[in-house]
Amino acid sequence: MKPIFAALMLLSLAALANGSQIGNADLIGHWRYQDETQSCDYTFAADGSFTGEVKQEKRTISKFAGRWILKGRLILYHYVTDRYGRIPAGAEDQDQLLSVKRDSFLIRAANGARRRYRRVR
Repeated sequence: MKPIFAALMLLSLAALANGSQIGNADLIGHWRYQDETQSCDYTFAADGSFTGEVKQEKRTISKFAGRWILKGRLILYHYVTDRYGRIPAGAEDQDQLLSVKRDSFLIRAANGARRRYRRVR
């Protein structure tokens, strides 16, 4: 039993050293994903709220707000409003966090796409 406990403790310490523990504080702030045709901004607040917008060809097509929570390596979204009506009130979504750094994070979206968000100064 002692060797198993020791092995589990070493694995836990290694995970902490590799930065695999992600907290809400790591995501608080303004973030942007951008490719050739669209951009998506999220601002995550410490109180669990978020705001954001999506632009295509520099034209805003969605401006939304809601609540967010981090569960393990998942960001769970509960949308409350969208000024343009593209996201219905009450809609829920999630992204899997693949990596988090000080100035960027990489997600796998629900549709499988990978997107890197960069911190906006």
